Amino acid sequence: MWSGRFCIATLLVCLTLAASAGHATSETFKGRKLTITDGRTDPQFAAPLVVAMHGFLGTPRSMQQKTSFDALARTHGFTVLYPKGLGRRWNDGRSPSSKTDDVAYLAALISTFVANGVADPKRVYLAGHSNGGGMAMRMACDRPNLVAGISVVATKSALNYRCQSGAASPAIFMHGTLDPVSPHGGRNADSRLGGALSAKSTLAIWAARNACGRPVQAQTIDRLSDGTAAKIFRYTNCRKAPLAYVLIEGHGHGWPGAGPRLRRVQGPATQEVNAAALSWAFFSKL
Repeated sequence: MWSGRFCIATLLVCLTLAASAGHATSETFKGRKLTITDGRTDPQFAAPLVVAMHGFLGTPRSMQQKTSFDALARTHGFTVLYPKGLGRRWNDGRSPSSKTDDVAYLAALISTFVANGVADPKRVYLAGHSNGGGMAMRMACDRPNLVAGISVVATKSALNYRCQSGAASPAIFMHGTLDPVSPHGGRNADSRLGGALSAKSTLAIWAARNACGRPVQAQTIDRLSDGTAAKIFRYTNCRKAPLAYVLIEGHGHGWPGAGPRLRRVQGPATQEVNAAALSWAFFSKL
């Protein structure tokens, strides 16, 4: 990974870094666990950075295990950070009473890796599953200067935090039609998980923000007999920022491509597509 040791006194940060390129290490940043995989072939040069955020009650380790971002990082030469939300959750805006400032935490994390020459400030991307996807949307709204693109998996815009007047940001969304946790049709305002818009309404907000035209189906992926099919849409004539949508028929709440996990809670799982691969394919073309 990186050689040596660096400290930034202003942030009270000191990370000990491993020597082998592509090796994942577990560190601490501002009191929270952080897993780092540096896939750069030459540590002298800044590279793209992907911040991969777990869902509610998830961990950096669980996010690392169920995605293939590590393998993609080693193949394509970028760095992946797996941060931990305080209390294993992110303050994505759905709970106005929450005092946790995850926007400031993630901003400091990104700025640290940019300042030390690890991350290219023009190629910082956020990918989030469920609650982590909500946090990606919030960062794109609150700190668009730090974010070059986001990937939102298995969540929709919170009723309490739509950020309809936010700046345009490149985004790809992935939703399963049989998601029992973040239903395709949205959640009522009195839901214990917080009210949420439908997939259709969420995409409409982002299409307006990015000044896009109508979505056009670019591809259908249905090669396996797993009861699911993925339809990939590209929004046309986006004047401010690109927008893409992956509609996965028959898929539940899990990370696409991770395989069946907690089926009774998350519903059926697709193997037709891999969310990490789709995310990187989108990011790499920005």
